[in-house]
Amino acid sequence: MRRKVIFLVEHDEDYVKKFCNFFNKEYDIILASEEEQVLEVYAEKNTDIDIVVMGSTLRGKDGCDILAEIKSYNNVPGIALLDTRAPEAQIMAYRKGANDCVVREDPILLLKMKLEAVLKMVYGEDHSIQEGILELDPEKKTLKVEEEYIDITIKEFDLLYYFMRNKHAIQSRDQIITAVWGINYEGSDRVVDSLVKKLRLKLKKASNYIHTAYGMGYYFELPMKETA
Repeated sequence: MRRKVIFLVEHDEDYVKKFCNFFNKEYDIILASEEEQVLEVYAEKNTDIDIVVMGSTLRGKDGCDILAEIKSYNNVPGIALLDTRAPEAQIMAYRKGANDCVVREDPILLLKMKLEAVLKMVYGEDHSIQEGILELDPEKKTLKVEEEYIDITIKEFDLLYYFMRNKHAIQSRDQIITAVWGINYEGSDRVVDSLVKKLRLKLKKASNYIHTAYGMGYYFELPMKETA
């Protein structure tokens, strides 16, 4: 699955360093430190940015005013990074469009918890499964290969989902039929071979993720060079 992208707007270099050291293992981070940079960077990267963390001031301009300006173009979620616990400051941040607030002196873990809560509230939970260059979303019934959406049938999707959930384990044709066509299927088991062939064609560079176990069935496994 794609890593979420945080747009951090902050001029304090020590805080930026602490923020990046904490978040860069799980998130991609885009930075801006000057007022004149912010809208320019956001205009260029807005389709990538999932959430904004906005410092309280940028060389004198109120950060929440800048956040409000960003949100007037695109209602991206934002967290206000405040210098004070005064209720008035928090109320003003919410009025200007912040989804949540955190005080700069608070533990950065608290910011992480709030950030994740906002992302979940706005975007929902991500139940996608990623293996190598494949990304499968069981809820949306979508498949991406190298970030490109691929048109597949329901049966092709169900087969790939079954393989990915049971990776490394050899699945017999009978097991695959039961999982994909149901226990009452009465046709030839060669329907499995036909569906596997069609699915491999659509997986393109990932076609070798589905392996044939001759005389036994099929199994899903990434090539060694991708698992190293």
